[in-house]
Amino acid sequence: MTTGSTAMKVAHWLSLILIAIPLVAALCSSIPMIAYVGPEPLYSATGIRVFGIETFFHEAGFARLTLAVIGLLILFIPYRKGEAWAFAALAVLMICYVLPVGFFLSLTHLDRWPIFREFSGGPRLLGLAGVNFVRHFFPALAFAGLAIAVPYFIAGRRNAQTKDIQTP
Repeated sequence: MTTGSTAMKVAHWLSLILIAIPLVAALCSSIPMIAYVGPEPLYSATGIRVFGIETFFHEAGFARLTLAVIGLLILFIPYRKGEAWAFAALAVLMICYVLPVGFFLSLTHLDRWPIFREFSGGPRLLGLAGVNFVRHFFPALAFAGLAIAVPYFIAGRRNAQTKDIQTP
C-alpha cells in the first residue's frame, strides 16, 4: 500500500465521520419532535379538531428521522465501500435538505438582525448572524466531509477506467 492510497483512505474515513456527525444529530433531534406534546388541541366551531403545531412537529420529526436514517444507511454501506452513486446521493441530500434547513432556520429572527432594521446603513458582514452550533456548524461539517471525499472518488473513478483499459 502506497502513502498516497493510505492518505486517500484516511481522507475517506475522515469524510465519513464528518458527514455522519450531522446525520446522527438530525436523528437525535428528530426524537423530541416526534414525541412533542403541545397545548390543548384546537377545535373549530363545528367541533372538528383542527390540526395545529403539534401535527407539524410530528410530521417534521418523522421526516427528519427518515432522512437521517436513509442518509446513514447510504453513508455506512455503499459510501464506505467507495461507490460513486452514494457520494452523489449524499451530495443531493446535503444540498436539498441540510443546506436549506440550516439557511431557513437561521432566518427565524430576521427582525433581530441589524442589517434588516437599518438597511440604509449598508451591509455589515460580521453582524448578520451569530454562529449557531446546529444550524451552521453541522452543515459546515457535512459539506467539509463531502469536499474531502471528492479526490477519493475521482481517483477511484480514474483507477476503474484505467483497469478497464488494461484488461483485455
